[in-house]
Amino acid sequence: MRMSRICSRRLPKIRKISALRLALLTTLTGLLVMLALSGCSLLHQEKAGGPLSHEINEQEDVIYSHGYKIMNLDLLDDFMERRSGSLRVIQYTPEGGPIYKELRYKGGKLVIAYDTTEDEFGPKETGTFLCTALNRKEESTVLKYTLTGCEGEYPESALLWIGYELSEMDDFGFVLKYGVNLRNEINTIQEKLVKDLQNGSVAGTSDFKLSHEQLQMIFRELVLANYMQDKTLTDSCNIKPSVSYELQIDINDHEQQFTWSECDQSADGKEMTALARYIIGMVQEEKLYKELPDIRGYYE
Repeated sequence: MRMSRICSRRLPKIRKISALRLALLTTLTGLLVMLALSGCSLLHQEKAGGPLSHEINEQEDVIYSHGYKIMNLDLLDDFMERRSGSLRVIQYTPEGGPIYKELRYKGGKLVIAYDTTEDEFGPKETGTFLCTALNRKEESTVLKYTLTGCEGEYPESALLWIGYELSEMDDFGFVLKYGVNLRNEINTIQEKLVKDLQNGSVAGTSDFKLSHEQLQMIFRELVLANYMQDKTLTDSCNIKPSVSYELQIDINDHEQQFTWSECDQSADGKEMTALARYIIGMVQEEKLYKELPDIRGYYE
């Protein structure tokens, strides 16, 4: 059942819940503040500049939908650091309706314009309100972007909260193959670790495991790398020999697979290479990996 959106003396308390409920609660929190602008007169409201454009730009807008899909989050960080100009944030409700927000620095404050007219269950409003700052706080299972210093009874408002609580997933595992001819393998599904000795042979173990804390850290990197989004990658490379990567992600009966090479210098390629190196670096610090034989050869 969808939670009703009414004026309240206290905003809902955020706690560890499922990704779907976290997305719904985040949307509800923001919309309660918006509803307060007109129905409860909690925030000072500027003259609205009309409805926001509903045309979504996938290169310039920050876009977030439940299920760990996020695009252009780096633009929000750049906007915070720059403290000038404007930025649009589009957040989809669990039912698929977009909520549009535009942030603009003006006179040392943030003017937030909002448009909920395409949210089927929302108040279908447009308007603006003022805040003094936008803060970013990262926790082990959630990344929070919160508006602070807002005028009215509620001085804080959640702009965007991105959850990555691994324990809420039914299952999670991955297989990362990498190196020349993909001869190295990190496999949490079959609990297998394979090391290329670069002399025509490999060494490995069949009792490899990562801790929940390590898997949580990797899951965070996957979410922030937008692993649910299709990516433009290439495995072609003019370097001989070249390092290739293949990543398979299994989560909640859903499988994603990516293949690329070290020559892929596209934004997606760089992001996926950084993700792979993060995982490889973590595993190479493990005692089990260090007990494997040293590399005995090299590739020419």
